[in-house]
Amino acid sequence: MLNRIVDGVTWAVRLFMWLGFAAMIATVALQVVARNILQTSFIWTGDVAQLLFAWLIFIGAAVGLRVGAHYRVDMIPDGRPAMQRAAEIIALAAGACVALILLIYGWQLAQVRASADVQSLGISRFWMFAPMPASGALMLLYLAEMVIAPREGIRP
Repeated sequence: MLNRIVDGVTWAVRLFMWLGFAAMIATVALQVVARNILQTSFIWTGDVAQLLFAWLIFIGAAVGLRVGAHYRVDMIPDGRPAMQRAAEIIALAAGACVALILLIYGWQLAQVRASADVQSLGISRFWMFAPMPASGALMLLYLAEMVIAPREGIRP
């Protein structure tokens, strides 16, 4: 059941990422066209692209954890299941440390920056830093799934 719930969360996150990527491409294309063809510029396009890029990078890192897309180096020879299991436990613990750092310190940073505004967008700078704790929370969900209900073929 946990796998199905996390599958649904991941589907929604990937949809968000596709839409965000399309919006980022459109925003940058608009700026290029405005500068080179219309001989003008829009002040807000750079901030929108930066905001979307931050969300895509941090949330993409979490999804990459779920689908096993991050680089890994196999240093333990085959036929050593005890050592491989120990390495997996260390990898899960390291992943949890990274996720907690992103969640806790990312949240603190977002709170500190919340008092400033992105002038061109009229929004709080909180939204520029919110991807860090969001990514940490998503990573913790994926790590919990790996521990509680591991999926075949996906290893930390």
